[in-house]
Amino acid sequence: MVIGVGAYNNAATIGPVMEAVQAGLQRHQPAVESCIVLAEGGSTDGTPDVVRHALGPRAGRLVQVAYPVHPADLLEAAYHGLPGRPQALAAIFRTAAALGARACAVVDASVASLGADWIAALIEPALDGGFDFVAPCYARAPQEGALTRSIVYPLFRALYGVRLHQPAGGEFGCSRALLDHLLAQDGWQDGGHGVGVDIWTTTAAVCGGFKVCETRLGPRRHVSRDDAPDLSATIVQVIGALFTEQARRAEVWQRIRGSAGVPAFGTSPAVPEAPPVEVSQLVESFRLGYRELRDVWAAVLPPATIIALKRLVVGSAGAFAMDDELWARIIYDFAVGHRLRVLRPDHLLGALTPLYLGWLASFLGEVGTGDAAVVDERIERLALAFERQKPYLISRWRWPERFNA
Repeated sequence: MVIGVGAYNNAATIGPVMEAVQAGLQRHQPAVESCIVLAEGGSTDGTPDVVRHALGPRAGRLVQVAYPVHPADLLEAAYHGLPGRPQALAAIFRTAAALGARACAVVDASVASLGADWIAALIEPALDGGFDFVAPCYARAPQEGALTRSIVYPLFRALYGVRLHQPAGGEFGCSRALLDHLLAQDGWQDGGHGVGVDIWTTTAAVCGGFKVCETRLGPRRHVSRDDAPDLSATIVQVIGALFTEQARRAEVWQRIRGSAGVPAFGTSPAVPEAPPVEVSQLVESFRLGYRELRDVWAAVLPPATIIALKRLVVGSAGAFAMDDELWARIIYDFAVGHRLRVLRPDHLLGALTPLYLGWLASFLGEVGTGDAAVVDERIERLALAFERQKPYLISRWRWPERFNA
């Protein structure tokens, strides 16, 4: 089995990560031949030296491969923080295949909370359980991971009928069969997968008919790079990748109705505390967005939706609540607008930011600091709304002009 780690100037964080990987291999799979593959992008901060020091006498099981980091990768920081992540994953996948690996897991070099138990959780379902793709499921406070909860999870679930809570996680595991399938796909040579490579990987596994599951991990504490993207840039990257795959897979998702759960391994750890978020500031950001971007929204959203948003703007901040059905239709409208290129993609998706903050205000106003069960139940209701509104998406996708009046 292979554990892959992509790195570029991660000297400050990669030492503990490598120690955790090594401890995980020793503790959970001592009888299985294993290898750590370091995909290195040409670091200038001594990252490879830190790796060898962390592994100590067992550094012999390390295979270091180079991957190219282009100037464009440095200008466009990925939301997982690794410039050139598609090239890093390709290098890991090719090396794992060349080594004859039965299973491969990938972990992020900047995750401060990665523990030895993560290694078994990610690799064993693919190595011994007959699963092809192992997605992570992180423990998060209500205000953490809101972009995934509000858009990525419910949209992915409604489109492809699979309830994977983290379709774009930084860590995952895969079987040899899926590894070969991914390497056979187009796009690796020209970097066509871009910053959305994680969503692409998950979508390829699901749409390829592979057996998927998820594994419950603890909290994911990620050490951000100095060039980490802000919220709007993250929305452009993450949701843009999701919409791009949606357009590519239209023939698949238009035939799917409803959704089904997937096997989940591990226990749900305690949700960590997180700093409180001032809901009133989120509401004000939404209202400011309405004043500044209403004309832009009108190029994407039908008049009935603009009227519904105006009611939220003039209503009381204390009673601010965005309807689930309305939110689902907004996301579907933006997906159609992205497909039709009614605006430049970055401008279009950037205009989604105040709407997202409005949803977040509504969500936090309802769940507060509730426990994980309260949050899960609330997100389940949201996901069901996305499923109920899927006929609206299909109609808009096929006949977008019908909704402009």
